[in-house]
Amino acid sequence: MRREQLDEYTRLGRWVRSSMYLRKSRAEEHMGLQETLQRHKAALTAYAERYGYLVEPEDIYEEVVSGESLFARPQMLRLMEAVSAGRYEAVLCMDMQRLGRGGMYDQGFILDTFKASETLIVTPDRIYDLTKELDEEAAEMQTFLSRSEYRMITKRLRRGTMQSVQNGAYMANAPFGYRKIRQGRLPTLEIVPEEAECVRQIFQLYASGSGCTQIEQTVNAMGFHGRRGSRFNRSTIRLILENPVYIGKIRWEKTSTVKTGIGADRKKKVVYNAPDQWKIIDGHHPAIISQELWDAVQERRRARYFYVDNKHVASPLAGLVRCSKCGHLMNLQGKNKGVPYLLCPTKGCTAGAKYAFVEQAVLRHLEELAGSIEVEISQAAPPDVSHLEQTLIAMRAQQVKLESRRSRLYTLLEDGTYTRALFSQRMEILAQEESTLLDSIASVEGQIQRELSRNKEEQLTRLRTVLDRYQASDLPARKELLHSIVEEIRYTKEKKTKPADFALSIKLKDFV
Repeated sequence: MRREQLDEYTRLGRWVRSSMYLRKSRAEEHMGLQETLQRHKAALTAYAERYGYLVEPEDIYEEVVSGESLFARPQMLRLMEAVSAGRYEAVLCMDMQRLGRGGMYDQGFILDTFKASETLIVTPDRIYDLTKELDEEAAEMQTFLSRSEYRMITKRLRRGTMQSVQNGAYMANAPFGYRKIRQGRLPTLEIVPEEAECVRQIFQLYASGSGCTQIEQTVNAMGFHGRRGSRFNRSTIRLILENPVYIGKIRWEKTSTVKTGIGADRKKKVVYNAPDQWKIIDGHHPAIISQELWDAVQERRRARYFYVDNKHVASPLAGLVRCSKCGHLMNLQGKNKGVPYLLCPTKGCTAGAKYAFVEQAVLRHLEELAGSIEVEISQAAPPDVSHLEQTLIAMRAQQVKLESRRSRLYTLLEDGTYTRALFSQRMEILAQEESTLLDSIASVEGQIQRELSRNKEEQLTRLRTVLDRYQASDLPARKELLHSIVEEIRYTKEKKTKPADFALSIKLKDFV
């Protein structure tokens, strides 16, 4: 709809088909989420009733998650899909920045969607018709200013946090052994005596020659437990042993967040920085252990373990091998003078094996799978999905009919045949039918996808590529090759069996 059509609707007393988008802003962080959304909803509902915008309950999009990126906001994505389909003539929101103040890609996508569908953006202060040059420029300026404001706020928050850390404040959650307190305006830690005793025992046991598994068993047997009554395990013992907070230090910037991909593929990924990039700062909190005990423990850890970070690929099988009993991912660790092993993180579960043995077994198994797929291809016919496609065509036709019913309902409301109460009742029935139909369409599309994804030729081609290139590739390339074809590997090994006496079950990825 264009602005002149809106004037015509107002003159004739016709309702404007609309939706409402509700989202909390950073400036309202002192208020509760539901309180903010309800306040905005009441204000926009009053505005809609006053100026003739028809917003049904199913057309209210309440964003309850926080995300800078458009693709991290599911309700906004739903709204964009509906706007693109021409479902609404206007969208009501409190101001332009509620729609998005992410990167230029997000802003451009949102504004282009509204412009192409000729959907008005209505705020209590202004109506934006993006087919008009002045309104388009005003909307672009608002989103630009909003983005600049967001960057400035984020920069101030980061600068303030870093300044507090450099002054010795502890900004993160309190680790085991401490509780959060405040000294003046700065947050810091104080010792929890019973937890601190457990921490001392862990460090002393390790310095005297015990391993993480032995320490786990010892502290659990002594009656120590975590904050919520949980038992200690090998991973929590390791995290305690490597945390300098116990000698009165603050470790900052151990990890960084990086963004990868664009559009719907954009993701935030946490990466571990190299130790020389960490900031180790003297804190205001008291130490639990001595510097001498800390140094002794760190020296033994450096000599004993094979370390892995996600900046340097240490295992091409990372993220693929799961224990068949407990379902947890197997961990790469170094024992027996640094020889890498794959170990299950669950105590008393599956026995571990040398990483080299597992890697060789995976390659042998992939060779066997390639041979099996070749036999299948020589005997199998392409999948027949014609019956599913016919079902989908019929469902799409029904979807068009439901959209026509929606248009007729609006016409009957506008010419006075239906009252608002009767219109709402019929719209609710229509929405339920649409929801059921959309679920059925998604189910059939999923069936078709699953049938077509069993493309054995493409699967075999990729599998052969992996086997041909694997040995000549470096570690990152090997990991990429395996992840391109393998969905999951299930590992089974009983205790007190031979080193290479384990079983693997490999699930390959399907391809369209």
